[in-house]
Amino acid sequence: MMMLALQTVVCLLATSAGLASAFQDTGHRWTPPRSGDDRGAVIFLHGMGDTSSGWASLDHMLPSICPRLSTDKIEYIFPQAPVKGITLNGGELVPSWFDIFDWPIDSTSRDDVIGQLNAVCMVEEIVKSVEQERGIPASRIVVGGYAQGAAVAMLTSYFRKERKHQPFAGCVCLSGWLPNSWNFPVNSYVAEMTPLLWTHGTFDNKVLCHQQMYGVQRLEKEGIDVTQKKYPCAHESFKLQEINDMAEFVDNALFPKVPKQVATAEFVASVKYLFDHNTDQYNHNP
Repeated sequence: MMMLALQTVVCLLATSAGLASAFQDTGHRWTPPRSGDDRGAVIFLHGMGDTSSGWASLDHMLPSICPRLSTDKIEYIFPQAPVKGITLNGGELVPSWFDIFDWPIDSTSRDDVIGQLNAVCMVEEIVKSVEQERGIPASRIVVGGYAQGAAVAMLTSYFRKERKHQPFAGCVCLSGWLPNSWNFPVNSYVAEMTPLLWTHGTFDNKVLCHQQMYGVQRLEKEGIDVTQKKYPCAHESFKLQEINDMAEFVDNALFPKVPKQVATAEFVASVKYLFDHNTDQYNHNP
């Protein structure tokens, strides 16, 4: 109950103080609502010290690889992190989703749990705005991020989603990490419906590469479908192949060959048919 009360208080703080800064200079292009099921959204969070414009080129890089991700169908949203004092840097004020205490990031790094929860609440408010104002449901939204933004994206996708909320279409983690303090179980429906792409540079000396293995193992134990990729690059650089892999993942998440709901319904129907058929045979045997 104490944790629930803490979450409520921090979420209220996020909506009152942080949401305005998240939408300030968002850098995204707004796509007017269109009819049909092909509309969707990509929400991508930048890393510490960066701005919303740092990754804004994704709105033309991804469609150049997968044309269905063009801005006439997909809205790209690049929120801006609030300016915070970073303990690691002696209180230096930089754009940051939460505080950082240790560097490089590894399995022993301390977490700013309050700051992380605050950031998650800010993203959830952005999702709510997309749902209500654009008419795009959460099931047609991919949430992703780079480094610190990727940590927030994963927490938003897997640890703050109750069953009453729609899961996201997918989650993207570029050179991120799964914070150590968040050990809550993932809702089984969310795990089933929200796949993850986790990419990492093998020479990353800021968020150590073994964080990928550690995080993937934790999430796969929860039943999440994780696609992991490694590239021969450092933290601040990325390979074109990484963007290509991201485009293909987002395209598959938003335009699956067989919609996940349909596949699940067909599986349930098949099991029911086999059960009923075998039951009938058993009842008719002498």
